[in-house]
Amino acid sequence: MLHTVFYAIIFLLVLVLSNVLDKIFPKLPLPLIQVVVGLILGFFGANRALHVDPEIFLAFIIGPLLFREAEETDVRRIFKHTRLILVLIFPLVFVTAVGVGYLTHWMAAGIPLAAGIVLGGTLAPTDAVVVSSLSERYNFPRRITSVLKGEGLFNDASGIITFQIALTALTTGVFSIGQASVNLVYSTVGGVLVGLLVVWIQGLLLTILEDVSANDTSGYLLLEIVLPLAAFLIADELSMSGITAVVVAGIMQANGLKKTSLFDAQVSKVKTTIWGTLTFLLNSVVFIFLGIELYQLMTPLFAEKTYSNLSLVVMAVVLTLALFVMRFVVLSLYYAVLSLRGKHIFSHYWNDILLMAFSGSKGTIGIAAILLLPRSAATQQPLLVFLCASVTGLSFLISFFIVPLFTTRKIEHVNNLTRIALLNEVVTELERDQESASYKTGYTIAIDAYRERIQKLIIAQETAIVSTDFSDLQLMIMRIELQGLETALREGEVSMYTYRTYQRYLHSLETTVAHHLVSSIQFALAVTIRAFHMLTTNLLHIDVSLTRRKKYKPTETTKAEITELYFKNTELVMQALENLEGVYEPQLINFLQAERLRTAAFVASGGHITRMMNKAHPNNLTEMMRAYYLERKLIFEYEDRKELTSREAQTMRKNVNVMEDYSLAGERQGLLADLLTNGK
Repeated sequence: MLHTVFYAIIFLLVLVLSNVLDKIFPKLPLPLIQVVVGLILGFFGANRALHVDPEIFLAFIIGPLLFREAEETDVRRIFKHTRLILVLIFPLVFVTAVGVGYLTHWMAAGIPLAAGIVLGGTLAPTDAVVVSSLSERYNFPRRITSVLKGEGLFNDASGIITFQIALTALTTGVFSIGQASVNLVYSTVGGVLVGLLVVWIQGLLLTILEDVSANDTSGYLLLEIVLPLAAFLIADELSMSGITAVVVAGIMQANGLKKTSLFDAQVSKVKTTIWGTLTFLLNSVVFIFLGIELYQLMTPLFAEKTYSNLSLVVMAVVLTLALFVMRFVVLSLYYAVLSLRGKHIFSHYWNDILLMAFSGSKGTIGIAAILLLPRSAATQQPLLVFLCASVTGLSFLISFFIVPLFTTRKIEHVNNLTRIALLNEVVTELERDQESASYKTGYTIAIDAYRERIQKLIIAQETAIVSTDFSDLQLMIMRIELQGLETALREGEVSMYTYRTYQRYLHSLETTVAHHLVSSIQFALAVTIRAFHMLTTNLLHIDVSLTRRKKYKPTETTKAEITELYFKNTELVMQALENLEGVYEPQLINFLQAERLRTAAFVASGGHITRMMNKAHPNNLTEMMRAYYLERKLIFEYEDRKELTSREAQTMRKNVNVMEDYSLAGERQGLLADLLTNGK
């Protein structure tokens, strides 16, 4: 039991690690990172402790994923391209399944045709997650995005139905076209009816709860999470398509009548956060478990003499290319008929055809489905799982490398001048309020927070090269500060309380670093080193720090020590910046030198130390609420004067709401924070 709990904890930590790696290396697909991590876990024996029944995969992982995907789909845009989407989710899926089946049966000795079609059914659906990732990075035409999202939403159901029909033929040895067609219609129509039914029942329950004033946010969210599970399980028990039921339930849930009330607003806000976390978690579970399963199957597969390693690689490559070729042919035939009927020039459709053909990478649903294949049903189950996983990975790579050839990368034109002007006005108003305030420190901290936001907007306004250089210089300053702090503690020039206070100051510097791909590695390294130093130093100096706290009043001593340390570090920083004058832009060097001198002058006056200590745990909720009010007021005025677009104003309002909620939630600090802050 403890062994399983240990692996479960490791598994959750791995999820966090994979997400961090995705942020540091944004060009690498997150699913591929997670598959590799799963392989590593498998190497360390995770497959012996972590195992999920494949049926659970479809009901509790794939079902909720498709439900949320359906909720977020703009159905109106999809309806504009119904004919093309129908071609992609029915004929193309079946052609792909049969084509892959015959090709696998021909290439791999001992693979029955039905088993090959089972593999084809798992590889037929495209992955909407990859489509979304590509469309976020590149300029897809809106019509293409709508078609691909509609296909990714509905072809999961057709792929699973094809898989189930082929699996039945494989296990029973009997296949009838007529019976298969009847089963297909029954499964699809029944799934639609079940999806409509569960949404209607949920609406009825919510109406009853509302009538008796018993509705609450937690209850609503639990009902929504149960909805895809109920839809899938009911349809599955009736031998209908659970995937279809889940998709229909998600579409109906998102396209019902919406009320404008405080309760609905609270539900919508919390629902977005919860589903975002669940979606990430469930997607990650699929790919990490795939990696674990792959390790378990690959070792005996490569050890067998039935297939050489080269033949396995060749089969995976041939199947991947065949998938894209079949997709290209079906799309070409559709547009050829369309051009003949509309008397259009066929060559005008080439870019659309190629873009959609190479956007058809495979993913989640196929991986979950192939794991449903029982080993008793196919003696070559390890080979089928290996081919499914390999084709999925290769299709990822092909899509990410080929699609950019037929489109352009999105270039975000940053224009923060209006936002900078607005936030500067907020600062000006806060400075006026500070003059007549009795508690000036609270306003000082609020003004600092807004100046940090302004600095980030200014850096984002500059070119990517300037922004990266600025980040590199900030990281250099952080390293100098950390080295100076560690040296001072080692030589007994600062106390542990001063050390902890200065570490919080360094943490505030980290939040201002706008890192990119290259600087992300340096940033992660710098943060890791700082955290390691702080952890080890605290562990080594626990007793000493407790003794010193009894001997002196920390506040006055800390101010003197921090002032001395800051001046020493300033000399090192200024010297380092001066040595880099010929390497970086002179404006950047001058700006950082001037900012450092300005701050040093403030430190000399004694005010900066108080500000540094108060920023660690600010007690200025009233002043921050005043700042947020001023920002909202100015956003309205700028929008009314047409200086901000509606979308820009909406984004800024959302940011204010998030920061306000955070400030309200963080008003109360814990016992540990009190101990570390007071030092007594």
